[in-house]
Amino acid sequence: MSRTHKCIPKIALAVAAVACIAASSSWGLTLQDFKNKGDFRAAIQNEPPYAFISGDGEAKGLGPEVATAVLKRLGIEQIDWIVAPFSSLIPGLRAHRWDMVAGQQTIKPERCAVVSFSNPMSSAGEALIVKAGNPKNLHSYDDIKNKPDVKVATQSGNIEITYFQALGIPSDRVLLIPSNADAADTLNAGRADAYAMEDVSAALLLKSGAMAGYEVATPFTQPTVNGKSVLSFGAHTFRQEDEDFRQAYNKELAAFMKTPEFLAIAEHNGLPKESVERASTQTAEERCAAK
Repeated sequence: MSRTHKCIPKIALAVAAVACIAASSSWGLTLQDFKNKGDFRAAIQNEPPYAFISGDGEAKGLGPEVATAVLKRLGIEQIDWIVAPFSSLIPGLRAHRWDMVAGQQTIKPERCAVVSFSNPMSSAGEALIVKAGNPKNLHSYDDIKNKPDVKVATQSGNIEITYFQALGIPSDRVLLIPSNADAADTLNAGRADAYAMEDVSAALLLKSGAMAGYEVATPFTQPTVNGKSVLSFGAHTFRQEDEDFRQAYNKELAAFMKTPEFLAIAEHNGLPKESVERASTQTAEERCAAK
């Protein structure tokens, strides 16, 4: 029997329409489905340089700017942007509150179990923001582990939490806060001695002037987890059932990443050339397998 569903006229029209939408959602939406439905919703977190809303209300940062360009190439030009807490991005995507996450989420196996990713667009290492002069002498996550009086903060849902757990940093010395914007208040209040985040984001946060009196700990030894130096790879996020759409998106993304426009987006958002070059050597499948 065919899976084509006809919406019944007159009395059953509304009920059938709902059934059609539900059935399509359970099987996944194609690129053509998204083009037909007329509205496209993309969610981002507030985390410069990866994603943020500018003062004039525009979605900016590497994630939304690349998404805008790729979706336009696919024939989707009208995008409704939604800013959501980082921890709600994947649950909201799976609940169909939005159609993709267009910020930069780190590809990791546990996320791959519930969502799908585009191929990566960026890569990043780790950094610690500390008080100027680095009075606690922190130059690695191991330093935090080995100093019982030190507490570290990071954003709820960040991959840094995974690193802390793997390295054996006690959970009672890890403080989770809602967003990077809360880092300055957290450190100023003495609730933590350092703030952990990706190095690109750390540089921009300091450049913004929001953390006067703080600096990136230098030198800093990148963490080693399960015998491997840790680098994170960021990508856009999709529902697993929307595989047709993801494949179309990935194909157009690969072409776009070879253009001067992509490099210009990466550059003006503070992404070093090495970041995008590393990303281009990886696929979503390799990162999901933690290769």
